[in-house]
Amino acid sequence: MVHTDPPGAPHEAQTIEELRRENESLRRRVAELEVPARRFQALYDGGVVSVQIYRDGYSAEGNPCWDRLWGLRPEDVHGKYSLLEDAQVAAGGFLPLVERAFHDGEAVRLPTIRYDAVALTGYGEVRWVASALLPVNGPAGPREVIQLHMDVGELKHSEEELRAQKQQLEAAVAERTAELAEQLQVREEQQRAIAALSTPVLRVWSGILAVPLIGHIDPDRAARVLEVLLQSIVATSAEHVIIDVTGVPQIDAQAARYLRDTVRAAELLGARCMIVGISGHTARLLVECGLDFEGVPTFGTLQEGLRRLLSRRPGAE
Repeated sequence: MVHTDPPGAPHEAQTIEELRRENESLRRRVAELEVPARRFQALYDGGVVSVQIYRDGYSAEGNPCWDRLWGLRPEDVHGKYSLLEDAQVAAGGFLPLVERAFHDGEAVRLPTIRYDAVALTGYGEVRWVASALLPVNGPAGPREVIQLHMDVGELKHSEEELRAQKQQLEAAVAERTAELAEQLQVREEQQRAIAALSTPVLRVWSGILAVPLIGHIDPDRAARVLEVLLQSIVATSAEHVIIDVTGVPQIDAQAARYLRDTVRAAELLGARCMIVGISGHTARLLVECGLDFEGVPTFGTLQEGLRRLLSRRPGAE
C-alpha cells in the first residue's frame, strides 16, 4: 500500500518553518530593543536627571524629577509649551541650537542658563540648569526630542562665591601692594637721606672741604663718598680736602684702597687731600699691607689738620 502526502503538504511545512524562523528573529530583535529601553527607563525613573519629551515641537511629558525641578503642574505645560517659542531661550541667543535639534535632528548641548519657570505659568522655580537636546529621528526627521536638565544651582552658587572671594582677595592684594609700594618709597627716601647724612661734605673754610666719615666703609659707601666729594670739589672749586676717619671703627686693607682711590680722584680735580683721625694701630696695618698714603699728610685730629692748612695760607700768622 502506497502512502501519499495530501495535496499542498510540502508547501505548508515550508511556510511553518519560515514562520518559525521569522518568529525567532523577532524574538531576538525584541530582546535587543529591550536593552536600550531598560536603559532609558532607568534614566527616566532614576530621579537624578530631569527628562522632558517633546512631540511635534511641544512638551508632551516629563519624569518625576522634572516635576520636582521646576515645581510646575504637568497639565499647565504639556501640549502648550514649545521650546522653539521660549522667550528666555531666544533672549539668550540659543534658538539656532534648538532649531538644529528640532528641525535637523542633531543632538546639541545648550549653555548653562538661569531659567525662570515662573514666567511660564506664574509660579514654579528659578533654576540654574545645563541641558542637552537629543532628537529621536525617524525616516521623515525627528519624531521626538528629549531634553535632559541638570540642576547646577549649587555649583553656580559656589562659582559666584569663589568669584566674590577672588575679587575680595584681589582687592586686598592691590591694597597691600599699594601700601608696600608706599612703604618702599618712604624707605628709599630714608635710605637716600641716611646716605646723604653718612657722607657729608662740609665747607669748613674758603677752599677747604671736610669729609667726616662714620661707620664701616663698604663698596657702596665708598662709591657714595667719592661721588659726593667730587661733585662738591667742582661746585666749590675747593683746593684742599680733609678726610676725617675718626668715626670709622676699623680701616682694613679694602677700606684703605677706597680711601686711596678717593684721594687720587680728588687730586685729578686739583684738590690736595689730607687724612686725619688715623690711629697708631691703623697706621701699622696700612704699612704692613703696603698701603701707606705716601705724599698724603696725616694728622691725629681734624683740628690739627685744619690748623696746618690755615697756617700755610697767605697772610696767616
